[in-house]
Amino acid sequence: MKVIIYILFIITAISSNKVFSQEENSIYYITDLRGDISLEMEINNLQSNNGPLYIRILDENENPVIVGTSPVINYSARISFDSISPGKYAIQFFHDENENQKMDFSLIGIPKEKFGSSNNIKPILGPPKFEKMLFSLTENKKVIMKPVN
Repeated sequence: MKVIIYILFIITAISSNKVFSQEENSIYYITDLRGDISLEMEINNLQSNNGPLYIRILDENENPVIVGTSPVINYSARISFDSISPGKYAIQFFHDENENQKMDFSLIGIPKEKFGSSNNIKPILGPPKFEKMLFSLTENKKVIMKPVN
């Protein structure tokens, strides 16, 4: 009898966890501190609605703290992250139109797909300088970016 009750308890706990975890809007936690800042991103002027947009948010030491995707609808993508701790961050993204889960380059190393970064930094003879992409996040913020390629 105790075994049956124990099994029923485990099944109930597992199934209730699945029900609660199926939220429509996901919350992405960056740190164990669970900060109280929200970052809303909008990326416009994409060439097509094909494939997802891959997004990376890096801390000031160039460590990725969030890696995610967003669908492209009406040639733009919108994504929000909650519970971010204050700090300096950089955003990088690319539009994976052919859905091969990587950024494609020509034979001479020029990106074939749309890409961009925070502060809308344009690359000059190579990728943009990381320091120029950094921005301070001390309160809720909305950033609007455009691809440079």
